[in-house]
Amino acid sequence: MLSLPFLCFGHLVFAAPANNFFTSSLLPPDGIEKIGSFDDKSEIINSFYQTGLAQIVEFPSSPDIIPQMKSGLDSTYLPVVQMHGMGDFANNPMGMIPLKNAISKELNGTYVTNVALGETISEDILASFIDIMEREVDLFANAVRKDNNLANGFNAIGYSQGALTIRGYIEKYNDPPVKTFISMHGPLVGVAGFPRCNLSSHICQMFDALLGDAAYLALAQNVLAQANYFRDPKRIDAYLKGNIWLPKVNNEVEPSLDRTSNFESLTQLICVKALADTMVWPNESEWWGFYLDGSTETVVPKEETTWYKNNLFGLRTLVESNKYVNLTTPGDHLQFDEKFLLDLVDTYLKN
Repeated sequence: MLSLPFLCFGHLVFAAPANNFFTSSLLPPDGIEKIGSFDDKSEIINSFYQTGLAQIVEFPSSPDIIPQMKSGLDSTYLPVVQMHGMGDFANNPMGMIPLKNAISKELNGTYVTNVALGETISEDILASFIDIMEREVDLFANAVRKDNNLANGFNAIGYSQGALTIRGYIEKYNDPPVKTFISMHGPLVGVAGFPRCNLSSHICQMFDALLGDAAYLALAQNVLAQANYFRDPKRIDAYLKGNIWLPKVNNEVEPSLDRTSNFESLTQLICVKALADTMVWPNESEWWGFYLDGSTETVVPKEETTWYKNNLFGLRTLVESNKYVNLTTPGDHLQFDEKFLLDLVDTYLKN
């Protein structure tokens, strides 16, 4: 069992948005407001927030879009499922909840739901940090399968790590099926590091140790979700042998035709890359590209990767079938304005 020297910072706090942008950055203590205390896991959670790794979507407090609408189950539009990123939570009143309400309103009251990874807020947050990806995928599957509103299929929006969870669900289960999948700054084929991590933090010191030489040992793979999509371009053999999740999802090991057919069944795949992303390294992963094997300097687009050229899990099939769209946002990780998101909804979730 790994033992960590956690610090206590009292209550978990969130910053009120300072402008009309969604943002993953936590603002300085000035003007922050407490939205409640948690159980005895609060020390652990606050330690994670000190890392700078939290992938939180914040939503402007516009009164015309935040109020909850009554879901119109007879709507002509498919239901929508959202999956939050690392450190966020499904019932976040400053992000995921107003996002849900805004999307529902844009779709004339269509049913929209946010998937939680735990029964409580603290469990939901912690699971996104320290639950392995396979379990996160299973939790997502359990949630959507229990929801009768989703029985005939749904559209899905994944934010950052949440996009990887949805990708895993599509390949492993896809029952009920995802029709349109929107990835908002998702590290879709992994990351080569966590450059934003503050090494003065105990958690980042752990990350630095576990995602170094120990990255592909059971100690890391069975503790951190992030280790499950860590793809070291200079240690590909170790990655293929020791990573317990991403090589399978990529069909790089233990190839599965079911994974491929499930992924190819998507009606639309919309991938949004943050041009100034400092969280996902390299940010080309948000468009299915990555570092050239053996290099941490040369980034190649998806068309030059093995998984695309050999069509390992069906990505090339979607591209060649005109079911794939690349989009960009100009800012950092999970920074995009309200209009951009609702334009996505109008363009890709109303057809």
